[in-house]
Amino acid sequence: MWRCGMAKLTTPGKGTEASAQQEGTGHSKVSRMRRYVPGIVFALLVIGLVTGIGSGTLCSVGYDSIAAVCPLGALESLFGAGAFVARTVIILAVAAAAVLLVGKAFCSWVCPIPPLDRFLSGKKRREADKAARTEAAQHVSGRLTACANCTGCSEKKPGEKPLAPSDGAAKRRFAKVDGRHVVLGGSLLSAAVCGFPVFCLVCPVGLTFATAIALYRLVGFNEPTLDLIVFPLVIVAELTLLRKWCHRFCPISALMSLVANFNKTTRPKIDPDLCLRKDGTPCTVCAAACPEFIDPAGDLGDRSLAECTRCGQCAAACPADAIRFTKKGLTRGNR
Repeated sequence: MWRCGMAKLTTPGKGTEASAQQEGTGHSKVSRMRRYVPGIVFALLVIGLVTGIGSGTLCSVGYDSIAAVCPLGALESLFGAGAFVARTVIILAVAAAAVLLVGKAFCSWVCPIPPLDRFLSGKKRREADKAARTEAAQHVSGRLTACANCTGCSEKKPGEKPLAPSDGAAKRRFAKVDGRHVVLGGSLLSAAVCGFPVFCLVCPVGLTFATAIALYRLVGFNEPTLDLIVFPLVIVAELTLLRKWCHRFCPISALMSLVANFNKTTRPKIDPDLCLRKDGTPCTVCAAACPEFIDPAGDLGDRSLAECTRCGQCAAACPADAIRFTKKGLTRGNR
């Protein structure tokens, strides 16, 4: 029988004090590796461009006549052309299948924008982001309190997640429509009106690669262009003036979230025998660690599990090693 009731703020065994000491002292191997992968992918693609291999960029990856266009760019081209294009539809289908398999892992494992955003973040902004995660965790704590008198969790069978939504219903939560989806709609509308992918002109992902190419031309061929000034300025403006670009404005994230609603694989899974909430302890360590404001243990976060980017920070922070993403598990114990 799972209990949702409030308990003492100390956890059994090591206690909450141990959890607080563990938080921020390290990351799992997966979490550490994830920090380097976007840079490695970016470097490999740029090297492919400058050496003439022709691997392309994240906007259009491939070799010779075989290329996979960014799903958003592909969708924009469909709206811009106003006609059915078989190759574009195939690209969209492959991208949808990838999101169904690994969710929004692209956002934390491949996209160069989150690392760039962290690089541009000052101390005050980092503190504000940490405060936002703490506030989101407090919201989870409040929902745990609201769940105290419900009967839904007591009806759970062994092996099921230790906490149901606060209304006791085991319904799947879907990603909410927000500013990202408004930008997505505007991108598609502008493509339909103008006849070409307008958003691609200001996409920070594409501009990042364009800046790298412009820098290579300057160093390698002594070809200075305004691109070296304009592109970085646009990127900095998007990531600093439009704060939380990935959460609030990115149409690529919005597009993936629509498909990720139906993803069931590689989501964070909770071992009910290890999770501290099984005894009624209102642990919110994993929710406080999640940069997406998700609650992996009971999906009681400000954003649904569909927004999970598989960054592994919740598993790295869990004081009970109760969170895994695969059969072998991606926990702090796998260091």
